[in-house]
Amino acid sequence: MGDTRLIEAAFPLRQVSLDSVHEKNVRHGHISTLHIWPARRPLAASRAALLATLLADPGSGEGRRALLERIAGRVVERPDGNGGTRQETAGGILHWGREQEEKDYSETEIAAFRREIRAAFGGRAPRVLDPFAGGGAIPLEAMRLGCEAVAADINPVAWFILRCTLHYPRLLAGKARPLPAFALADRRFTEAFIIKGRGVTKPNRIREESARYGHGAEEERRFKSMHPAAVTDADAAWHLRAWGQRVLDGARRELASRYPTYAEFEPARRKGVRRSAPARSVRYKPRPSRLLEPDADGRVSAEALNAEFDSRYLKDEANPRWVVKPAVAYLWARTVRCRGCQAEIPLLKTRWLCRKGTKRVLLTMETDAGGAGVTFGVAQAAPGDDGATMNRSGAECPCCGEITTMADVRVDARAGRLGERLAAVIVDGQQSREYRLPTDAEIAAARVDGETLAAFYADIPFGIPDEAIVAERPSPNSRGTSGLPRYGFHTWRAVFTDRQLLALGVFVREIRRCFEEMGGDYPAEWREALVAYLAPTVGRLTDRGSALATWDQDAQKIRSTFARFALPMVWDFAESCPLTNTTGAFIQAVEWIARVVEHLQTAVEEAPLPTVMRSSAATRQYEGVDVICTDPPYYDAISVFGPDGFLLRLAAARPPRDFAADRRRLQRAARSEVGPVGERRGAGRSTEPLRGRWIGVPAGIRARHVSRVSELP
Repeated sequence: MGDTRLIEAAFPLRQVSLDSVHEKNVRHGHISTLHIWPARRPLAASRAALLATLLADPGSGEGRRALLERIAGRVVERPDGNGGTRQETAGGILHWGREQEEKDYSETEIAAFRREIRAAFGGRAPRVLDPFAGGGAIPLEAMRLGCEAVAADINPVAWFILRCTLHYPRLLAGKARPLPAFALADRRFTEAFIIKGRGVTKPNRIREESARYGHGAEEERRFKSMHPAAVTDADAAWHLRAWGQRVLDGARRELASRYPTYAEFEPARRKGVRRSAPARSVRYKPRPSRLLEPDADGRVSAEALNAEFDSRYLKDEANPRWVVKPAVAYLWARTVRCRGCQAEIPLLKTRWLCRKGTKRVLLTMETDAGGAGVTFGVAQAAPGDDGATMNRSGAECPCCGEITTMADVRVDARAGRLGERLAAVIVDGQQSREYRLPTDAEIAAARVDGETLAAFYADIPFGIPDEAIVAERPSPNSRGTSGLPRYGFHTWRAVFTDRQLLALGVFVREIRRCFEEMGGDYPAEWREALVAYLAPTVGRLTDRGSALATWDQDAQKIRSTFARFALPMVWDFAESCPLTNTTGAFIQAVEWIARVVEHLQTAVEEAPLPTVMRSSAATRQYEGVDVICTDPPYYDAISVFGPDGFLLRLAAARPPRDFAADRRRLQRAARSEVGPVGERRGAGRSTEPLRGRWIGVPAGIRARHVSRVSELP
């Protein structure tokens, strides 16, 4: 193997940049959707850096250009749809999804690179170390290239992410087991498995396959005995979906009464590609909304209400009937008292509920009769005036016009005089989101008394998240949670409503029950992996289920709490309903993570089992390392136990109790360079220590090739 690496002679910077930018728009299946982590390295940049470090320089300009084109392709101009052009890459293996394209009829390009890398290292898989592995982009790409990855990080959240990104996918790659019986008994789950898992798309075939699982009409079920048994084996991603549905079913039984559902009387309306108005209109007398009582399983239905109508009446879409409209989000406004008239001021940065296309919905305010506050309303097709009550100067009282300064707001907040008021409810209509005022039942359902919450969390490890939020910044450069204590948010419990805490606790409990319920039906590694993948769903719920999440009026969905890796103060926030099938709901979180698992199992299938450890790079010694490729630590730019503490209690395995001590240790480690790498020992391998060389790589990645054994300075 030559001594000069390709990266020392050339690097496809333009192609890497283009594919890295494109990768930011990739959602389903990307590791960034598994769990929040700051400053993730693009997979395209990590793959390019590793290939250019592992492969030797061809030594000639022509050979170098050919190798670079195999890796990164070439830059081409494409029409952008607006009369101009944009640059893209054609060929190569850096573009998302292109690494699996076949170069001929025998193997993919990535498989050819794996073979060449092994040949360059004497027929064995090289050992690649990332001592600051973080979100796992570099070790994942090392495994995709067939290398033995060694990933380390001192942060317990990072360690957990690495286990889910590297260890469990490799452990379960290529393996399948029969789906649990409760999942196959669910017709909706079974049909999804038939269509998405087995690729059956024709309606007749779907009905036939469903009959094999015992679903459908009686004559269809007879088909089951006439044909071979149904295929029940599935990979880890489908088992995750099955147990995710199991968790949701258990949580729904507990939480259905906390999220009231109403039915409204109106004609049937279609959505999507079939969206159209009924062929005729029927005049009818409006009826008030009806609160639906959940059954024993926590489900609601309008069938009982529609029992007064026959099938012929319901078949005509123009005829009104009762339609279920579940709530998908609740919009809250924090409140303070006016210094002038003592009225309650809702702190609203905006009163827009929706501004999508031509749809305009505004939250209106009118001073109530007693002058003690305002009465909310919802205006459709509203004009362009926002009329927010909150800005940088302070809060304007809608009753008397007095300005309450930000300094006064902070004083009231620290004194515990900051209130909350439910302003509006967003429901899932037949064609789009709909907005209305909250009912008394919804206001009452949002209240959870402290005794109920304490009793529930008594059975959950570590109990209610009452650890203190760190107020000070480690350095002037850092960002994190320092803004919250200024407004009286001194513990992590304060950034959730009581109903949000109850919901998160219910899902944690149901996930823990799954581990026991799996029992002897699964091997130990399957049980551990499936429960580990269910844990980040709680992290995703937490991200969109806190009192710091906001409503996106354009997209009509809840924004992430972590719009950036910091937790700023939020005045009007959105509370999600975790029982629905929309953004911020539990089953959506399960689907996001299942798609990541599908991608990861394919990516790491050809790699040796990785080594994942939680350790400090300043003190840990690593043996037998061929290449060190890392993204240098961000030092104190991010307070590690600031925003991370928001997710650590619910998402990481066995989190430490002493947050302050861990935070100090992490900050000390972040200022240290990589520690010494131990000598590599083995038959036919030299133990003579050599100094390698650092090779600069774009996007902050550092790669180091070690020809025999390396000892860092």
